[in-house]
Amino acid sequence: MELDTRQETTEAATSSIPTPPTIADPKVVKRNFFYGVTNGVLYITAETILDPTLVLVSFLSQLTQSPILLGLVLPIRDGAWSLPQLWVSGFLQNQRHKLTFYRQGSYVRIASWVLLALTMNLVQEPQKLLVAFFTVYILSSLANGLGGLPFLEIVSKTIPAVRRGEFFAWRLGLGGLLGVAGSFLVRWVLDPKSGIAFPYNYGLLASLFCVLATLSMIVFYKVEEPLDPVVVQRSSFGEQFKRALVVLREDVDYRRYLAMQSSFLMAGSAAPFFAVFLQHELGGSPAMIGVYLAVVTATNLLANAGFGRISGKVGYRKVLILAATAGTLMSTLVLLLSVLARPLGISPLTASLWLLPVFFLSAVRGTGNGVSSSSLLLGITPEKDRSLYIGFTNTILGGVLLLTGASGLLVNVLGYPALFGFTILMHLSALFFVLKIRQKGL
Repeated sequence: MELDTRQETTEAATSSIPTPPTIADPKVVKRNFFYGVTNGVLYITAETILDPTLVLVSFLSQLTQSPILLGLVLPIRDGAWSLPQLWVSGFLQNQRHKLTFYRQGSYVRIASWVLLALTMNLVQEPQKLLVAFFTVYILSSLANGLGGLPFLEIVSKTIPAVRRGEFFAWRLGLGGLLGVAGSFLVRWVLDPKSGIAFPYNYGLLASLFCVLATLSMIVFYKVEEPLDPVVVQRSSFGEQFKRALVVLREDVDYRRYLAMQSSFLMAGSAAPFFAVFLQHELGGSPAMIGVYLAVVTATNLLANAGFGRISGKVGYRKVLILAATAGTLMSTLVLLLSVLARPLGISPLTASLWLLPVFFLSAVRGTGNGVSSSSLLLGITPEKDRSLYIGFTNTILGGVLLLTGASGLLVNVLGYPALFGFTILMHLSALFFVLKIRQKGL
């Protein structure tokens, strides 16, 4: 595809401009590392308390039994978050100070979290609550998308490349540590013995999410970011899309990265149904949600400690290979449960225990991908086009995530075993593409 004259001029002008500056002072790097990790710990703890695959799906299961609606929670959160990214990239690429845009976007995000907490606490009638929740949840997820690209841009300038795997590992690991405490809180709040009636039990969790997530934004304001030279003029969505298509055609490793991440996301479409399948089909107890959260968060802590130490030494590709392998095993275990539970007369307790290694492997899979995928992307992208690459990546993956909303339809038509089998194929696809990425040092 040919670029228009304006884009050709822009690329010619930027080819001779030095790459964005990074911070060299070790004290400033250390301080930025601390604030970035603290931001992640607070936000990840908040997300544990209002986990979409367990807590929010459990909340909605009190309002509807539709697998289609239950399957929309994770695609809406991640898909709507991703969709604004390419538009944001056209604006952000000529902003010398990305933190300014991050701060402005955070005000919108915080307002949306407050609205979500109010909705889950104040709306009483089930049908109205269902409609109001999805409406506010979509708006909140779109608002969250304003922060993703500037965050990664700031990380690329403030955290040395060799420490980015360690940086994301600390965020996820310490977030997992606090998440263990959060999982026990979730278990107590959702237990009928707590005395907190529906929907106030879930509304309390939403309020705690709002407080912790807001604090995470405030902490990140303290990061010291070097100013960029104005390297690329502001572009419209259409111009960015044309440039992105050229990149997609010419950059083989980037194409493989997109295919790998798309496969990972499609493979994750079954995760919200693990606990729902246990409760609806096998008679499992909702109280097990807190146990599974504890398993996930504790595993995240251990896995992050390990992945953070080895990612810089063995490379991000090898960590992703391990993540894809763990995902394949996870999907195989849950498929076997769905096929064998009734013929073998597996009890609800046994089925509940069967899912413990499933959530363990799910955490290994998610942690490995979380520690390495962003670092791998930053390693693939040219610095002068980083906003374009990241913005296009998140927009494309956002579309893929929205497609995963069809997982509920697949369950409706073919049943849970078909969905779980599909995720095995997607994990194998992710493994294939990560093995194909050949850029050195990754």
